[in-house]
Amino acid sequence: MLKAIFLDMDETLCATSVADKQALATLKDYVQSQFPTLNADVFCQRYIAGVYKQLNDEFPQLVTLLDNELLFRQTLVQTLFAQQQISLSFEQAVAIQAAFDDGRMAGFDFFPEVKTMLSSLRQHYKLVVITNGPVFSQHPKLAATTMNEHVDYIIVGGEEPAEKPALSIFQKALDWVGCQPNEALHMGDSLAADIAGANGAGIASVWVDTGKASDHAKLSQITPTYIVTQPQQLLDVITQHFA
Repeated sequence: MLKAIFLDMDETLCATSVADKQALATLKDYVQSQFPTLNADVFCQRYIAGVYKQLNDEFPQLVTLLDNELLFRQTLVQTLFAQQQISLSFEQAVAIQAAFDDGRMAGFDFFPEVKTMLSSLRQHYKLVVITNGPVFSQHPKLAATTMNEHVDYIIVGGEEPAEKPALSIFQKALDWVGCQPNEALHMGDSLAADIAGANGAGIASVWVDTGKASDHAKLSQITPTYIVTQPQQLLDVITQHFA
């Protein structure tokens, strides 16, 4: 018997990539207006890569700041400006970072039909959002969507001893809803975090396929129980799961 549904947030319930594009457009306009000699396109491309920790090997000195995500991003801004031979004060870096954050939150929202789906599911199941990421970035997203009004519990990886795919974070969700692994489903877009984590916890997994070739290459190693291309297809999965 299905009792609980666990859900990732970014790119599963919410259109994070759409918000990122809006944020980068806001960021580009801001830095172009303030720093006309800056190659804004290169800066924005590198900045978003750094935000998603894709430049950690290049900038190991920044990795030591990861316990403070805001400071990490502000220092990343300064570092990327320095690569273009532009000296930037910390106060200027703070303002640039704020421009990105403001643009991102203005565009952050659920995918279409998701709120309706959550309302329907909540009539029958306990809903738990399990989202990786630091408090600095995840709490504003949760506030922007008033997520606490749509689900029963929220677990932010940055507040836990370990993030997905760690067994501990899934076990916490199971304990909170009072059910066994075979009484839950977990849906997310990350094969490495969501699907591997749910599989490892003995929980049926639902992968949201966003069409990335790099993800499809991993399917031979990480196999979801179900695959969907849109989050609202979870309703069909539940029917299939019961059958």
